[in-house]
Amino acid sequence: RTKPVAEGRLALVGATLVDATGAPAVPNATVIVDNGRITAAGPSASTPVPPGARRIDVAGKTIIPGLWDSHAHLHQIEWIPTYFAAGVTSVRDMGSEWPLLVAMRKAIRSGKVTGPNLFFAGLIDGPGLTGFGEFSAATPEEGRAIVRRYHRLGFEMIKIYMALAPEVMAAICDEAHTLDMRCTGHVPNSMDLHEAIDAGMDQLAHFPVRGDLITDEGKKQIAHFLAKKTIFDPTASWGEIGGKSAAEPMENIQPVLKHLPRPLLQEHVASLGQSPSDTATSHARLARMLANIKAAHDAGVPIIAGTDEGIPAYSVYRELELYVKAGFTPMDALRAATAVAAQAMRVD
Repeated sequence: RTKPVAEGRLALVGATLVDATGAPAVPNATVIVDNGRITAAGPSASTPVPPGARRIDVAGKTIIPGLWDSHAHLHQIEWIPTYFAAGVTSVRDMGSEWPLLVAMRKAIRSGKVTGPNLFFAGLIDGPGLTGFGEFSAATPEEGRAIVRRYHRLGFEMIKIYMALAPEVMAAICDEAHTLDMRCTGHVPNSMDLHEAIDAGMDQLAHFPVRGDLITDEGKKQIAHFLAKKTIFDPTASWGEIGGKSAAEPMENIQPVLKHLPRPLLQEHVASLGQSPSDTATSHARLARMLANIKAAHDAGVPIIAGTDEGIPAYSVYRELELYVKAGFTPMDALRAATAVAAQAMRVD
């Protein structure tokens, strides 16, 4: 096993440094790491290599912060090394089998397994045939009890799901906030987007806005998001896969497919991207979504990069490509998967 933290002191010399603060890239930079912690970073001319440090020449490379996937579902243990190998060093799971999640995080934090930082949003849905997941709440009291259980398990957030009644959803958010947790997820079917935000949702999965955000009505929606400090993880790459015409090769949007092991292709990817829409219609639908994401971003609504499912880790790359396609600067796209994501989880 390769240790995730370098021992001793080392200096990475000569790379272009992008620190994701929004500052310009630094050419010919030096980064000093002391027992796994960055202690200095900047232009090589003003960042001396300490005596005795192991010097590593990284000229021609680029150094960026580790990436985030702010909307993941860790269904398999194999996804842990996949994320880490792809440079995704922080992952927020948005609803998977909680015993597996807790065991994964324990193994990583103990040092037994090399993997990303894991954060969890525990899913709660309503009862009945439309309910989803292990924990369902029919009353406010049941909802509060489930929140407390997730809190004891070390979950940082609650994921709201679609079959919850309004009064139950409001009680869940209230209990979560009392315990210094935050709420994200889907808008319940019994509410609209703005009612859900007013009831306590801090963040929203996907991008369930109404209409076109550049219209007067759309600008009112944006004003509400800003007033409530609402954060979105749009999962544009997942929307692209789900809406992709069956006539278009998946490799057009996920070129990493040619490198993936066959079991993953057969069991996870084979059924994706089979919309009956023609390619032009699929592309037009995606363009409308990207235009709305860009309008929200330009107004100051925080956007964080998440993939939902897609290709583990590698869909983060496509998510950022789509943000640039929407009109983000490359720096803003990178920040959506680094600094802004860390701020959204309150670990910046």
